[in-house]
Amino acid sequence: MTKEITSGLNRPSGRRQFLKQMGVSALAWGAASSALDAFPRAMPNPVGYSTISWPDAKYEQALEEISEVGYKGAQLMGEIVQAYPGDKVGELRDHLQKLKLVATSMSCHSVSLAPGKPIDQALGRFREDVKFMKALGGPFLQVTDGGKPHVDYPADDIKQLGASMTELGKIAKDSGVTLGYHPHFGMLGETREGVSKVMDSTDPDYVKIIVDVAHLTLGGCDPAEVIRTYHQRLAFFHMKDLRKETSEAVKQNHDAGGRARLRFCEIGHGVLDFKPIVAAIRDVKFEGWLVVELDRYVPPPGGPIESARINKAALEQLGFKV
Repeated sequence: MTKEITSGLNRPSGRRQFLKQMGVSALAWGAASSALDAFPRAMPNPVGYSTISWPDAKYEQALEEISEVGYKGAQLMGEIVQAYPGDKVGELRDHLQKLKLVATSMSCHSVSLAPGKPIDQALGRFREDVKFMKALGGPFLQVTDGGKPHVDYPADDIKQLGASMTELGKIAKDSGVTLGYHPHFGMLGETREGVSKVMDSTDPDYVKIIVDVAHLTLGGCDPAEVIRTYHQRLAFFHMKDLRKETSEAVKQNHDAGGRARLRFCEIGHGVLDFKPIVAAIRDVKFEGWLVVELDRYVPPPGGPIESARINKAALEQLGFKV
């Protein structure tokens, strides 16, 4: 979820290396598609795209380009609440309708859910986020756990974290919005054990899970197993790929992952094998939203819209209709 997309593209050597590894357009797709063999039946899931790939405050450009490529929805960053305060949210709602986009979800950046710490100060802002999404007709709000990996938190701290997240889920549900928990590299939910702690401590009626296939893989989890284990609690998916060099660096030194400026890449250009992931989505009969969330990556010369086209081609090869 981290909002960082820049890189060394200004350097000629960096650009040449990127062009060599990534290609410059969806037309150059072929060589990167070995892990994306097509499935025999089309998948029914609607597909959206996160505005996180665009620079801050480029909300209108992001939404227009997401719509132009053909995506059906857009995930918003939490800062957009300040850009459209009060009644101005109606302007955003009208713009989304004009572009035929659903506001699939929004990241609640201001909500801190660290184990053992109260969330009283965040409740007011969270209620604003709920009100904002309700006004847009959006189905999901997204939170992370705020803890740290490989820390042996006391059981009471984990219990408090779960109670806090459940409380937020109840507030959201009362307004017709669903709370999704996003396991994230560098946090408690980085590891499979951490994911279990959060999920076991929360009420399944109020807290669902957002499966980010790249973050789970980077943390050493098996996304397909997570999908099957929590199939009754799936909110939606984040789809992106994991850079090979980042994956290898983390295996050698965990802290290298936290320092890595670049972690992710377009679908089919990294190390993820998407076939078992798609098979798991199909097996559990999940028909909800997939959202491409591409951050901490190298934008191609054409910018985020070019990445959106590359990801569209990849998802269609996997059997999804964009």
